[in-house]
Amino acid sequence: MSDEEAIALIQRCPSLQGLGPLNSFGTRAEVWRVTPDTILKALWKPDESYMMELASSKTSIPIPKIRRYITWEGTQYVFMEYVDGSDFYEIWPSLSLWSRFMVAWTLRGYIRQLRAIELPNPDIPGPIQPSGAPLKCQGHYFSERGAGPFHSYSAMTAWYNGRSRLTNVLRNPYIRDLSMIPEPTTFFDDSMPLVFTHGDISPNNVRLGKDGTVWLLDWEMAGAYSQWFEYANMMAYDVDEPEWGWPHGVRWFIPFIAGWYRKQLSFLVKNATGIGHYGFEGFD
Repeated sequence: MSDEEAIALIQRCPSLQGLGPLNSFGTRAEVWRVTPDTILKALWKPDESYMMELASSKTSIPIPKIRRYITWEGTQYVFMEYVDGSDFYEIWPSLSLWSRFMVAWTLRGYIRQLRAIELPNPDIPGPIQPSGAPLKCQGHYFSERGAGPFHSYSAMTAWYNGRSRLTNVLRNPYIRDLSMIPEPTTFFDDSMPLVFTHGDISPNNVRLGKDGTVWLLDWEMAGAYSQWFEYANMMAYDVDEPEWGWPHGVRWFIPFIAGWYRKQLSFLVKNATGIGHYGFEGFD
């Protein structure tokens, strides 16, 4: 495929319907099926493709093959193979109990493989790139603008504990200076190592191929995070929310798939106000 042919496909995208479900804004992801066996995706985080290639080279996880990149009008695009099949949220209700267990068992194995990958820099959290230098963290448990970059695991821990203090300030209108902030009673758990984490195993990022193969899609939120982050990220999706939430019965499988870390998740949920706020820097 020449550059001219690739650009022509990009220019066709506005006339095509994006893949995946509608989000809360009534739009779809910037992913389009441009030929019967090829999709095109706009990359807003160039490190995503490196993490896909790293996971592909170090594990047996089925991940769509990258065919080529092109930058056009300031945006990087990637052409990948199209996986013919059904998204998790579409097919789950029709699966037998045994088939559901086998999907869960497969995802459990994928997470174990990811956790076994040797990180370029085992003490730097966040998205992974060849140099190992830190990049800004983004995902369910960061603000809309992200956080960091963190130059060490301890720096990310300090940020989260600072967000806990900020939550106390935002929820208590009577606090007028920092000396009035109550001492925290819960803290971010950094007792487990940083591991390679997909970061967004969700109802529309797991796809079952026509032959029953379980594929993992959309590695935009992947990176090096605390071992329990995969569980927390999976639990971020509400039950029974059409298309975006886990279908009924899935949450029973999540601890089996990713481990059970209720205490760590409780810290994130309890401090969601501060974590999600992108102002008031200086609380770490």
